[in-house]
This record gives sequence, structure tokens and C-alpha cells, in this order.
Amino acid sequence: MRIAIDAFHASQGYGGINRYVRELVPVLAAASPHDSFTLFTNRFRQWSPVWDPGLLNVRCYDLRFPRRLVQACWDHLDWPPVEVFVGSLDIFHGMHFVLPAVRGARRVLTVHDLTYLKHPEYFADRSLNERGYRKELPRALARADAVIADSQQTRDDLIELMGYPEGRIRVIYPGVDERFWVSPDSASWAEMKARYGLSRPYLVFVVGTAEPRKNLPRTVRAARRAAPGVPPVIIGERAAIRGLLGDDLAGVILPGVLADKDLPVVLNGAELALYPSLYEGFGFPALEAMAAGVPLITSDRGALPEVVGSAAVLVDPQSEDAIADAIRRVLADVDLRERLVKRGQARARELTWDVAAQEVLRLYRELV
Repeated sequence: MRIAIDAFHASQGYGGINRYVRELVPVLAAASPHDSFTLFTNRFRQWSPVWDPGLLNVRCYDLRFPRRLVQACWDHLDWPPVEVFVGSLDIFHGMHFVLPAVRGARRVLTVHDLTYLKHPEYFADRSLNERGYRKELPRALARADAVIADSQQTRDDLIELMGYPEGRIRVIYPGVDERFWVSPDSASWAEMKARYGLSRPYLVFVVGTAEPRKNLPRTVRAARRAAPGVPPVIIGERAAIRGLLGDDLAGVILPGVLADKDLPVVLNGAELALYPSLYEGFGFPALEAMAAGVPLITSDRGALPEVVGSAAVLVDPQSEDAIADAIRRVLADVDLRERLVKRGQARARELTWDVAAQEVLRLYRELV
């Protein structure tokens, strides 16, 4: 098969879609060495290098033309077909909102969540999300031959909110990379502590893309109440996190966006992980914390209960008291922490990129 994948977000700095593309593509290529993969990137200004996994059956194509203008041509003229740029294709896989005009390729779209359509108040950039969810997504869904949903929750939201046919949706869970199973030695922990200014004990919250739905102010207040001597370490873009917290930064540690090799060690060193997001379509930070061997407190909303199963403490994310009570309980109960770690790592082992890649390839072959 000749497969093209929209890799625009893989060259963005951070976030769940970046993680999805960068983790899935190498496993797809390795699982299907006789197929060819083209990573299609469309942008006018090269603000960062094109992501290239460096694999023999993967090539990159960077279309240096304004992205919105190309998209407008696809939306209103159904032209030019993407094959003009990348050559003959069997499959084009869109990773976020956009599917191109094609000559004969079958089109697959991954939908990560529909949170904005349910709760627009959970987002800071309303204009960007209005365009994406209200205009771009319906057009892409109309073009798609099949849709991949990251969770049953996202599948249900597609049916309820978009009226999308159930039979054209395939739920394929994302996975977690092997690097998150860590056993850092004292030397690696000492080096990490010095580099990021961390000291034990601490709580950890990986926010992904910092938005109001991540529930940061309420979580920070709850952590202060429940464990005043245990600082929350909030991992993500500092400026965006400060924008959400305002002046409420006392006792909070902001190490920024961590290198891929550092994140598992920082997770593993925490007393517990917090991820009481108001709504998620999947939730990479929850899965990665479980893999890293950290007791997890997360939300009882959206896809998070589905992702974590019985391996985390679920709380009402809109209740500061509930979050604080859960923090106190997990910190005080050694047996509970051990059970959560064991269950969390077992659950994380069930969600792998190898399984995800095989299911994606099976879908491609069915369409072709």
C-alpha cells in the first residue's frame, strides 16, 4: 500500500496530537515494511524542522504554501488532489480535522475528541476551535471513508453530536511507549533533580495542552489544602500554565516541557499523579503516569474512566473537596498506593502502540 499521513502536528512542539503521530507512525512503518508511507506537511513558514522518523519506508513531503489557502481550495473546489504533490496513493490518513481532495485514495480521519462541542467554555482559544470543530471537522467527516475514534466516549460523541454513522467508526485506542516503564537508579534521579530543581516528595500533573479544561486552578488549591508540604510539579508550557493560574503560583514548580527521555523519570519520582481534567477524549497523561508506576488520581468524566478502568482513584473534577480528599487518602495509605501502581501498570500493558498499529493497518487494508 501507498499511504500518506498528515504529519503537520508532528512538527508542533507539544500536545496529544503531536504524541499520537510521533508514536504511531514508526510502529506502523515497522509493522508493515513493504508498504510506503509519506508524511505530508503543509505550511508556509518553517518555524520548526519537519519531523522525520528516519525509517527506510517513510519519506517526508513539505508543501511550502499557506495551509489555509490550500485547505480552502480543497473545501470549496475539491482541488488540487493531494496525489499532485505526493504521487499515487491508496490511503490518506488525516490526524486532525483536515482531509484533502483526492483522485482515488481512500480517506481515513482520526477524531481525538469532541470536547469543544460539548463544553466550549473549557477552551481559551474560541476562534481557533470554532473554525476547527464547526467548519473543518464536518467537511472532513463528509469526505472520510472511515473514522478512527480514540475511545468509546469519542465514538459516542460522534454519533450524538455529529450524527455520524456508527458503522463507519472504528474505536482504536492509542498506546503508551515502552520508555515509560522505568526503574531509575540513584544517579539518574540525582541528575534529574539537579536539572529541574525537583526534590522529593512532590505531586505531578502533566497538562498536555494547557487549557481551562485541564482544571489547574482548582487542582492546585486542592493540593495545597491536602498536602501543604508536597509541591505540585506541573509539566507543560510555562507561559500557558501561568496564564491559567495567574498569580496563584505559590509552592508550584514549573519545569516546562520535558524531554521525552526525562518525562518517565520525573513521573516515576512523584508520590502521585494528578489528572482531574474536566473532559478528555482519551488522556495520554493518565496512561503514561500509570505506565511509569505512579498512583493516579483522575476525573470521573469523559473517556478517562474508560482509559484507566479500576487502576486509578476517580474524583468529581469540579469538586475541590473531592480532589483534596483523594490526595490525602492516597498519600496516607501505602497499601492503596501499591495497589494502584500494580493495577495501573497492568492496565497500561493492555494499551500498546503495537496493537493500535495492527488495527490501523487492518482498517487500511479493508478500505483498499
